[in-house]
Amino acid sequence: MGRNVLSTSFSGTKKIRAYAHCAKESKGITLLLINLDNSTTVQANVKFNNTSSLRHKIKAHRKHVIELPQGSVKGNSREEYHLTAKDGNIHSQTMLLNGNILSVNSSGDIPPLEPLLVNSTEAIRAAPFSIVFVHMPYIDLPTCR
Repeated sequence: MGRNVLSTSFSGTKKIRAYAHCAKESKGITLLLINLDNSTTVQANVKFNNTSSLRHKIKAHRKHVIELPQGSVKGNSREEYHLTAKDGNIHSQTMLLNGNILSVNSSGDIPPLEPLLVNSTEAIRAAPFSIVFVHMPYIDLPTCR
């Protein structure tokens, strides 16, 4: 996440924290979602100042919307990084990145952090007790240039 912070709001459950920044060292924006709920997977929609939005059916028919400054949507995929505890146990000492155990190699080096590529028309899913970073390189905001 870059230094330029974007005004962000989230409507829906009070157990989601949402933050957005201009991307660091690349185009677009990065969104951070933290799901503090222990049992509900949240599906979030991104909406840009009522001008362009991605709409999806939400679990339990609740509407969750993340609003960001006006921008233009040009691409069709985003990069997602989902951090979760192994077996959903928040006391676990093993963390998963996109479902894979996150560990250093024998030299203590961190492995390459490979994203999930997700179609931009799909809702962002945040599992219970998870942290999700979403890089949207196709979002072109004047403040991020």
